[in-house]
Amino acid sequence: MKSVFSEINIMRAAEEYLNRKRQGLETIIDRMPDDIARSLRGLPVKISDQMEEIRFRAGKPVRVYSGGREYEVVRQADNRISYDEIQKIFNLLMHHSAYTYQEEIRKGYITLDGGHRVGICGRVICDGDKVVSVRDVSSINIRRGCEYPGVSDSLIPYLTDSRGIIRNTILISPPKCGKTTVLRDIARNISNKGYKVGICDERSEIAGCYGGVPAFDVGMRTDILDGCPKSVGIDMLIRAMSPDVVVVDEIGSGEDALAVERASVAGVSIIATMHGRSFEDVLISPLGKFLKNGTFTRIVILSAEPTPGTVADIRNSATMSLVSEPEMVWKE
Repeated sequence: MKSVFSEINIMRAAEEYLNRKRQGLETIIDRMPDDIARSLRGLPVKISDQMEEIRFRAGKPVRVYSGGREYEVVRQADNRISYDEIQKIFNLLMHHSAYTYQEEIRKGYITLDGGHRVGICGRVICDGDKVVSVRDVSSINIRRGCEYPGVSDSLIPYLTDSRGIIRNTILISPPKCGKTTVLRDIARNISNKGYKVGICDERSEIAGCYGGVPAFDVGMRTDILDGCPKSVGIDMLIRAMSPDVVVVDEIGSGEDALAVERASVAGVSIIATMHGRSFEDVLISPLGKFLKNGTFTRIVILSAEPTPGTVADIRNSATMSLVSEPEMVWKE
């Protein structure tokens, strides 16, 4: 009977997840003009359930990306979205309150409730080399926020040493291979296992905070610095929240790397992501020296095959040997 109950629980969890995902899409569609909302709701269920992005470009048809494929959305009106419609859509997404989102607009995106990310392109207003705002928006990319609870379950034992200490780890992959999704679930997992976790969420992508509340489950012992640059946020978390582990997305600059080094010296574990396709890509990045000096001891290569978030490789950074067995066996 135990296995039957387990199967029932898995089925219920999958159904609950799909329902949350559909509700999240409705959050987006509810902010669309009526004719576009009707067209999006009219898409086949298979496409809407797997939808990743909705793209609007002035003078071009609406396109959605779902299950690794691109689809053109057919409307009753002219299929091409006008510049004026782009402005209307953007204002609806902001609830006609551009002032509220001004700081995010300056960075080229806004975050919706539900953790959905709206990227924009248009005319950039600068003061010297500092971006002040983005106006005359001509392109909108809505990236649907999703979480996959449990996607990191099999990975966690490989990130922990024999003493139960979380190893300094880098997740590497090209874009759209699930780095942030896996990172988010690692935070949830280790937080629920008893570790204090601090997330420095510079672009509001890990926790998807909206109005100070995370849209995604990042664990019961997790504290979030939302919208804070990693170069200063890592230090702030260590001083203020005494985390066991700091989680950050897309380490890239030299300043980020120095903040990671300070965290390691302070005895705080770091789990980070970066763009790349291989170990060699990390070596030539600002993080390269931290692999050579042993600061990071685990490298996880992710792939989109067969699905985003697939673990292609786990390596010991000191020897570059494959890690085939975990050091720590978790007891639930």
